[in-house]
Amino acid sequence: MLEPVGRKQIRLYLDEERYCLLYTGEARRLGLKENMELSEVQKNELDSLLLHRAKLKAMNLLKVSDRTKEEIRSRLKCLELPDTCIEGAVSYVEGYHYIDDEAYVRHYIEFRGASKSRLKIKQELSQKGISPELFERIWEEFDLSEEDVLREQIKKRIRQKGPVTEANFQKTLAFFARKGFPFHEILENLKEFKEQ
Repeated sequence: MLEPVGRKQIRLYLDEERYCLLYTGEARRLGLKENMELSEVQKNELDSLLLHRAKLKAMNLLKVSDRTKEEIRSRLKCLELPDTCIEGAVSYVEGYHYIDDEAYVRHYIEFRGASKSRLKIKQELSQKGISPELFERIWEEFDLSEEDVLREQIKKRIRQKGPVTEANFQKTLAFFARKGFPFHEILENLKEFKEQ
């Protein structure tokens, strides 16, 4: 079954299940018509076309910035591509080492480790599809002191917002708590900076 989607695309259903989105020109080129049975050759040609499109999209996404496997998968799913094509595209870019989740985590920690808490980095990477186990394993490779990061961030906040006073103590405490730093460390450091 073919269902028009806007003026330029058609949604293809196979066995009454949503299969993919095609451009009208592609559907015409494949000879697809309403309520027709796909031959094995047409199905293979369709899958080849969709895999090629998925690979190109994955490569274009990686031109803009590094991404995790899960980020690539979710972006390709938005294009309504079949899972086999999505996995084929992920394997393709992974085969050329264009995506590497371990390297991604290392770069992420290197770049953000000096300004964010361990918990915040872990949460952000989790949203990008990185497993807690992978994060923990790579975090151990780094010699980052969360207390040093917190102290630097407090100094930066003081430069931007002014000294820690009785009036803004709770607000500053809440600010760093939302950033994922341990509460007792925030409290100790803020008291120290407040006394100065």
